[in-house]
Amino acid sequence: MHYPYYAFLEGTGLKIGILNFTWTTTAFNRFLYRWSKNLTRVLQKWYTCGYIITIWIFLPFALWTLLTFIFDHFYETIQISNVPEVKAMLPGVNIPASDFWVYFLAIGFSTVFHELGHALAAAQEDVQLISVGVYVFTIIPIAFVQMNSDHLNSLAITKRLRIYCAGIWHNIVTAFVALLLFFSAPILFNIAYETGIGVRITGFTDDSPLKDIRGLDQGDIVTAITNCEIKTAGDWTYCLHMAHDRFGICTSAEFVAQNDEIMMETIKENDVVECCRKDDLYSFCFEYMEPKVVADSVLPGQYSCLKPRDMVKEKFIKCTEPGGYSCPRGMHCLKPSLNNHTHLIVIERKDKHAVLYLGLPYDLHKTVFIDQYFPRLAVFSFFSPAQFEKLLRYIFIFSMGIGFINVIPCYGMDGHHITRSLIQILAKFLNKNGDFVTFFTVFTIVVGTGVTGPILIYLFYQAIYSDP
Repeated sequence: MHYPYYAFLEGTGLKIGILNFTWTTTAFNRFLYRWSKNLTRVLQKWYTCGYIITIWIFLPFALWTLLTFIFDHFYETIQISNVPEVKAMLPGVNIPASDFWVYFLAIGFSTVFHELGHALAAAQEDVQLISVGVYVFTIIPIAFVQMNSDHLNSLAITKRLRIYCAGIWHNIVTAFVALLLFFSAPILFNIAYETGIGVRITGFTDDSPLKDIRGLDQGDIVTAITNCEIKTAGDWTYCLHMAHDRFGICTSAEFVAQNDEIMMETIKENDVVECCRKDDLYSFCFEYMEPKVVADSVLPGQYSCLKPRDMVKEKFIKCTEPGGYSCPRGMHCLKPSLNNHTHLIVIERKDKHAVLYLGLPYDLHKTVFIDQYFPRLAVFSFFSPAQFEKLLRYIFIFSMGIGFINVIPCYGMDGHHITRSLIQILAKFLNKNGDFVTFFTVFTIVVGTGVTGPILIYLFYQAIYSDP
């Protein structure tokens, strides 16, 4: 009874295991050989260039990034700035679960293009391709190429290096093409979509605190956050970063005199001054923050109880500490009295009243989805270039990540074979025997695997248990 099932698996190249399956085929072998032979001169120069860039630029960059990551995270006394961020990305953990298919496609595309590099470089050197395939473990697709190891090992060292570096070279090129397309997207889609007028709210996560009746509405066009003008998605990210800065609101003395509802006695709880009635949900306690040199200034340490919504009903003027908390003549700088974990965020909307939110800018960044593209015609509303940009962003991240992991000298990775080939070149130059190659290859791979393995485990642990 099981025979038809096993015959089906064997005929289709499928192998099914626990939480994984593998598909292999020889259908593409002839096509890859034919394509590589038709483009022999181009591919030879292409993979020679890739071999040089991978060995002399990307490998030192990867090793430097790995070492600086170790120093930055495990030695508190050493602070290294401008280090590329290295982190694990998991759908539903530190990236939205709704991005699963984009996540899956980006990894699949990056790994297929990686293996295409190995296959074309091997075919170009007349190395026999046995099969190509895809291995899927849980949610991670991994492409692979099986080639004749005897043919491969019989090649000159430089030719072998071209094959070993081809996948990493393809990842580097893929990443930078994706980056170029990402920044060119507003120009490429300019005919059908308009940009530069703000960002549109397209949705919320289930736990978003900004989707209730007093929060944001789907379709709202946000034009500014706390006086930081927003025209594009990049401005949205920048303004949320700037929203961490403490600020005051320039308010006229007349407004304060007419609207101040301060209690006779102020109370200080948890280093926060409370000068409003506890049952007043719409007023905040504001502290005067002004330079003493101003003639009509109020000394710091005095407070007023005011409604912030009335203070920002019209276009308001922000005063900050770097600016000396200074305001135009006849106005006072009043800063809300809040704890260190709470920020007053003013979200200005087109043709609607501003939304005031007490919380963290992180809540907007992680729980509110936005789009900077506005379709010029209704027929274009079914698709947004933002989806294309998201795919490009993930392709860039995963292509660089796959290239980074493979270039490090770890067991089973391309870096394993690259390291062995480089040590063989060194042994030939120093006139050393095979024992020299074996010892230093094993030593390098053991050290590389011993360092990289725990770091990967640490990154996944940090993503699951440490990320907010």
